[in-house]
Amino acid sequence: MKIIAFTGAGISKSAGIPTFEEVPGLKDKLSIDFKQNHPIEFTKTIKQLIANFRHKKPTKAHNILALFNVPIITMNIDCLHTKAGSKKVFEIHGNYKDNNIVLYGEKMLCSKEALNLLFTTAVDAQKTEEEVTLLIIGTSMQTSFANVLKDYATQLGITIKEINTNADVEVPKFFKDLYGI
Repeated sequence: MKIIAFTGAGISKSAGIPTFEEVPGLKDKLSIDFKQNHPIEFTKTIKQLIANFRHKKPTKAHNILALFNVPIITMNIDCLHTKAGSKKVFEIHGNYKDNNIVLYGEKMLCSKEALNLLFTTAVDAQKTEEEVTLLIIGTSMQTSFANVLKDYATQLGITIKEINTNADVEVPKFFKDLYGI
């Protein structure tokens, strides 16, 4: 089986990083309009986010994805997949280390590459009659890209497995059930 992971804020929750839903108004402060109309508060918000992310460590879910060399498509900007050792990470909203955070209203990074990853993986798997699973972890599926990705995967015949709560227990369980470890 080939696995691709699509992750949202819920995978990083046990690392001590709250989701947008848990921080009222944060999503609104990460938009182009807010940056233009409230530059001082915007800068303060970004600095606070970075201070919160900088010393966080990957969770069990991040680590097991890295252990099995699962390609990652993530909406997170916290760099925890890279810190865990994942090699193929598509950060569609950028990341805090490279100072390339994509704001609401801006064009996402590497979204075409992420969709191409699904396509090429599905095509390669058809040749070997191997199953492909898109493992969706910790996302509320409230963004248009999340829904486009899921719909595209379904069109390609990719199996969808969603783990949207308790990622640190459920993701290792998924791999244990799959590989018996």
